[in-house]
Amino acid sequence: MSAQVISRLFIDPPLRGATHFGFDRKEILGLAGLSTDALDNCKAGLDAQSYSQLMIAIWKHCNDECMGFAPTPVRFGTFAMMAKAVISCTSLDHALHRAQRFYSLVAGAPGIRIEKSEHLARIVIEHNPSFDPDRFLSESLLAVWHRFSSWLVGQGIPLLSVSCAYPKPQHAALYQTVFATPINFDADATALIVPARVLDLAIIQTPASLRAFLQHSPADFLARPNPHQSMTGRVRKLLQQSQPNNLPSLNQAADTLGTSAATLRRRLATEQISYQQLKDAFRQQEASRLLAQSDTCIRDIADYLGFTESSAFQRAYRKWTGVTPGSYRANQRKASQ
Repeated sequence: MSAQVISRLFIDPPLRGATHFGFDRKEILGLAGLSTDALDNCKAGLDAQSYSQLMIAIWKHCNDECMGFAPTPVRFGTFAMMAKAVISCTSLDHALHRAQRFYSLVAGAPGIRIEKSEHLARIVIEHNPSFDPDRFLSESLLAVWHRFSSWLVGQGIPLLSVSCAYPKPQHAALYQTVFATPINFDADATALIVPARVLDLAIIQTPASLRAFLQHSPADFLARPNPHQSMTGRVRKLLQQSQPNNLPSLNQAADTLGTSAATLRRRLATEQISYQQLKDAFRQQEASRLLAQSDTCIRDIADYLGFTESSAFQRAYRKWTGVTPGSYRANQRKASQ
């Protein structure tokens, strides 16, 4: 699914899905502000904006975000409520498990399951394929969970591979456009395979940035995330290469990235984030990693992160996560027992 032209292979299935709710092709296109002539004259497909209009029209007027490809309708607005439920989570792992719990409470909704080993993690799509003969919903859910997860942490999550629990379709070549990673068909599960470490990434988005994200959905799901395309991704990479106790100032970061401080600030603002938020998210991620995976004392963690006093670190950590460092460490150890 390109951000410029969306293939007809991803347009015809949702149009057919709308017929389950009594809408014919011309009617649902009209509700989306599109015409059959415009679609027929563009054999390659639709641009991203037109495709977004079509999807929103189908979700809204059919009142089913699964477009008839699930056992029961999943009411319009369900995804938004899930997103609001996870936005307060501290890590991607936390967010995905909360999303898993959320969808388990929605009758008939396709859910997710998180499987983790030492080095790999799988985000498994749980969906009844008998309602999805074209695999359109399965394909869409793989893309949605990759895009949404990447947005939550402010960087493109690297895909090691994608597995699909169905035979290789005729349009399998398009999967590379969508995912740009090895695709394994006839697998035991439909899933995204990612490095286990990405589950520890901090959630950097806020309720305010979520509102903007939802306003632009599903258009924002159509472009494959690239960790080096966005300024957010470039700054995160810079911070990861820096000493935690000596993170660059805004001016220093701008110099390193070959831009001015004003331009850096403005570019980040357009991506609904600030430099301070990125620094705080990096410190939180490092702190949470040390608290969960080591016996390093809190004073030494504070020094490692550049805090002059342990009390200042503890106040900051509580502001970031809502819990004290000691409570977080205790909860992590209890969970691992």
